[in-house]
Amino acid sequence: MRKLFLLKGGIGDFLQCIPFIKASKHNIPFMCVTHLKGAKLFFDAIGIQLEKLFLFQSEEEKIKLLNSLPKTIEYLRCPRTQYFDKNPFNIENPLFENNKPVVGFHINGSSYAIETQRKFGMILKSIPAQVIKGLISEKYNVLVFGLKEEIYSIGLEESEGLRLIAHENPAKSLAYVQQCRAVVASDSGIKTMSSMLKIPTMVWLGDYQDPPRDQMFIDPYVRDGVMQAFRYKNLDADLERGLKTTKEFLTQRLDK
Repeated sequence: MRKLFLLKGGIGDFLQCIPFIKASKHNIPFMCVTHLKGAKLFFDAIGIQLEKLFLFQSEEEKIKLLNSLPKTIEYLRCPRTQYFDKNPFNIENPLFENNKPVVGFHINGSSYAIETQRKFGMILKSIPAQVIKGLISEKYNVLVFGLKEEIYSIGLEESEGLRLIAHENPAKSLAYVQQCRAVVASDSGIKTMSSMLKIPTMVWLGDYQDPPRDQMFIDPYVRDGVMQAFRYKNLDADLERGLKTTKEFLTQRLDK
């Protein structure tokens, strides 16, 4: 029976697979089923040629796609790695001319994840734009990550100490994470990138049961001291506590 490695999910899943993919010496090809916009650009950037790439926009489309895959093929799971030995993306030039530390912010999960959570009445991955506005400081530079439609609607304007990162190619945006001294993010691929680079990361996390999420993307990094999780049940009620906790996190990590 023919074999294929089946890559499923979003950026976080693929990031954890990159070390195996790039180190593998076998001839087993890769197939991808994903909701990631710019998936082809992402894999092209790391030199991965996919045999097939299937895109979906909803949970129903995902299930339909997976059920339609040929049964004559053995689909293998790609082994995951917790950390990068080195950044797999091209290094980008620094965006700031001063010597202040850089803090990265990302407030949205994928549109697919948010729509799925909304459909099932779950706590959303999206956190308010006022979180970024409440944490902007003269003490550090700010990089705000996201899709153009997400971050250009927030009302932030680029300045000497603030830049917006919204490239069509996800790999190009991810390359800028290495410039950050610390990262504050929703449950998204940006927080996985920063954690895999061992950059101190504060994740704003919906407080609900999700064992795969916690076991793969949260708990290992929290145990290692790379990540700190702020869990919330109601953002309106917990916003001030979250801002206070995040300010303390940034003070501790940037002063080291």
